[in-house]
Amino acid sequence: MKKLLITLFITILALAGCNTKSDEKAKKDKPLEEVKVQVKTNPETIKPNEKVEVQAIVTQGKEKVTDADDVKFEIWKDGEEKKEMVNAKHKGNGVYTIDKIFPSDGVYHIIAHTNARDMHVMPEVKVAVGNAKVTEEKKAHDSHGAGHGDHKSETMIHLMADGVKANTESTMKVHLKQKEEALTGAEVQLEIWKDGADKHEFVPAKEGNKGEYASAHTFKEAGTYKVKVHVRKGDLHDHKEETVEVK
Repeated sequence: MKKLLITLFITILALAGCNTKSDEKAKKDKPLEEVKVQVKTNPETIKPNEKVEVQAIVTQGKEKVTDADDVKFEIWKDGEEKKEMVNAKHKGNGVYTIDKIFPSDGVYHIIAHTNARDMHVMPEVKVAVGNAKVTEEKKAHDSHGAGHGDHKSETMIHLMADGVKANTESTMKVHLKQKEEALTGAEVQLEIWKDGADKHEFVPAKEGNKGEYASAHTFKEAGTYKVKVHVRKGDLHDHKEETVEVK
């Protein structure tokens, strides 16, 4: 009887172990749900020189993401090169916010750069301030033009190179999307030259988070530089040129 009980106990343990391994395998095989970010403003109607709360609502499936690594809002006025990058704070329930005052009438671009759960998401919205309007024609133009240089493309190339100083190693990041999905496994190079100079440097960028590529570079002197991002993957060969101010 005692031997029978021992045998039965060992069998139960073995079955439990098999079930645990099966459960673990099922979890590994199950694809991760995509992290999604919705950008809103409160209030929705924005007046110049009045404080507005800009929100990024981060979710994964039905779950509210409260543990994002970081959320940053990149904001600039349509037609202007000057951009600002502001770190958001978690307000609760997966809502990350900043307070922002838009100084004048116009259409503004807002990108919520979000790193959460090994994913990088960067939705862009356009908001009208004061008497400005976001027209359908502008939306159609921007869907091709924003981040693609002077040619139409399904690839979105976005260079982040803020606060760059001379004689200091700076990290520049490139975010890539294709058909609204993060573009992974690409070969990315930054072509760098000072405005008006003939000498060009080529610096590779390495992929970290999905669709995010980083490159470290030291600019030897202050001034205006051109940075052209070259992207290759299979038959894809795209590029985008940006101006970077080095202080």
